[in-house]
Amino acid sequence: MQAVADETTTDNSPWEVTDSTDVQQSKYEQRIQRIQNIWASLIPTHFLIQNAGNMGIVSAGIGWSYGKRRQFETDLLFGYIPKHDSSRGKLTTTVKGNYIPWSLNLSSREQQSSPNKGQWIFFPLTTSLYLNTVYGHEFWKSQPGRYPDSYYDFMSTKFRLNIALGQRITFQIPENKRRRHSRMSLFYEVGTCDLYIRSIFQDSSVKLSDILGLSIGLKFFTQ
Repeated sequence: MQAVADETTTDNSPWEVTDSTDVQQSKYEQRIQRIQNIWASLIPTHFLIQNAGNMGIVSAGIGWSYGKRRQFETDLLFGYIPKHDSSRGKLTTTVKGNYIPWSLNLSSREQQSSPNKGQWIFFPLTTSLYLNTVYGHEFWKSQPGRYPDSYYDFMSTKFRLNIALGQRITFQIPENKRRRHSRMSLFYEVGTCDLYIRSIFQDSSVKLSDILGLSIGLKFFTQ
């Protein structure tokens, strides 16, 4: 008798049925990965401390840097204003957005090619737009009735919109010496707020130097 040929398909057969569990598992893993990426993005990438800047004598907070070149930043700061002539000190909160268009690496090629050598990076321009508020009953969101109509023209004493330009220099810590931070930045900014800008247009005696303020700060990056 002639032997019957084995009709069992081989592993390479185009007619082999793919187990749907593998596909479902892949989609499940992708979903979990997306969720993990979202949670990871909420972890701050840096900590900072800043002096002045229309947000208090000193402010400190956390921030997030993002973008292909980490050229965008969002900072959340909490500051303190001493009492001076008032009856008490005051607290502030600031939400700040930064854009850093380009950078210049000041290190040699040898330093840039070695992960175990520190690098100095200069940022010729930083731009900032931020909103801050002061806590206290003396400040208001809308004009109180004791003032004439349109006296402040939509200007609130509780919220200030600020703009600033600055520069920074960053030291990138060698990988074999990193403990808590990967790099540190020293920066300065020259800025002003909406109320000051308004005053220069309303009063010809107000000069540009009268509405500008200098602030300095430090940033410590964990990523």
